[in-house]
Amino acid sequence: PYEEEYRVDIRDTVIYDVYPRAKSFIIAQTQPPVLKSMVGEAIEPTFLWHSTPEEDPLRYAFHSAIQELITNYALSQGQRVQAIRLAYPKYLYERNIRFSYRVRPIKQYPITLTIEGHKEPLPIIEMSEGGICISYSHVPYLSGLKPGDLFEVALDFNGENEMTSRVEVVRKFQKPEFHGMDFMGVRFFKLSMGERAFLVATIKKIERMILRKRAGLEPIKREPA
Repeated sequence: PYEEEYRVDIRDTVIYDVYPRAKSFIIAQTQPPVLKSMVGEAIEPTFLWHSTPEEDPLRYAFHSAIQELITNYALSQGQRVQAIRLAYPKYLYERNIRFSYRVRPIKQYPITLTIEGHKEPLPIIEMSEGGICISYSHVPYLSGLKPGDLFEVALDFNGENEMTSRVEVVRKFQKPEFHGMDFMGVRFFKLSMGERAFLVATIKKIERMILRKRAGLEPIKREPA
C-alpha cells in the first residue's frame, strides 16, 4: 500500500562536538553514509530524552540541514574520521518517528499542485510533510518518469502561500477500485528548514479542521480525488 512507501530513513549517529556560536554541531558519519550530494538537504534529527530512570523516554526532534561533509575530522590525537556538520536547532518538539501524518486536502483549505507544461492542477490524493500522492492520468510527461526521477511542482496553499519544490518519484501504481487511473507517490527533495516547518504547520492545520468536523463543531468537505 501507499503508506509503506514513506518509511523514515533512520541512521544512527553520535554527537562529536557542539558550536553554539557558529550555530552548528558535528556528528559521526552514519551507516549507510551521508553522501556529498546530500549536502544542503533538510533533515530531522531525533533523540531520546530520559527525564527519570523510572519514566518512559520521550523522543524529541528538530529541523536541521546537512551543512558539510568533513572527510578528515580530528576526533582525537592521531585519530581522524569522517564527520558531518549540521545546522544548530532553533527549537525542539516531540516526534513519533513511525511515519509522517498524512491528510487529504479539504475544501476549507484547498491545495493545488501544478507542473510546467500542464495547465490543469493535478489531484492531490494525500499529503504529508514528507511527500505527496497524486493522480496523474493522461499526463504524458509524468507517464514517462520512473522511481528515482526528479521533477518540479508548484503548490498553492489556499491562496495564502505558494511553494515550488523538486520532488523525487518514489512509486507509481494503480488501484483496482479506480479503473483507468494512475497514481504516483513522490517525496520532497531538498526542502529548506522553513519550507519543511511550513508543511508541518499546514498538515497540523488541516488535521485540526478534520478533528473539529469529527467533533461536530463545523462542516467539512473533502476535495474530490
